[in-house]
Amino acid sequence: MLQEMMKECCGKSGEPEIGKMKQFMVHHDRGTKLDTVGWSLFFIWVGIAWIADFGTGIGLLGVAAITLTMQLVRKLQGLRVEVFWVVVGTAFGIGGLWEVFDVQTPLAPLVLIIAGIALLAWRFSPRRASFKQHG
Repeated sequence: MLQEMMKECCGKSGEPEIGKMKQFMVHHDRGTKLDTVGWSLFFIWVGIAWIADFGTGIGLLGVAAITLTMQLVRKLQGLRVEVFWVVVGTAFGIGGLWEVFDVQTPLAPLVLIIAGIALLAWRFSPRRASFKQHG
């Protein structure tokens, strides 16, 4: 966080600027509060789903909704969207739908195939190759 703060808070001369520092702290504080709200909603939802015996599919869909909604709120608040949590939320959503619709094809082998294709596409993407040549 310190390196991020120094990058965001220093002017062109490299000297810290008080206005930028204040803005960074307010921005960081909002992100921390949103993270706390997200985790709180997660624990509340899991407790409710467990007590009400909603089942795994509905439980996963609720977690997906919370995870993806929190990333949407981050975007709307001008905060950085965390791609990891978008991927996790999407995975929970797919797993939840898989359970709700009782799909007979096992999900894990499909996830492994998709992950392998994505890894190959990422490794051999032209954008990555041009970045590597310039960087």
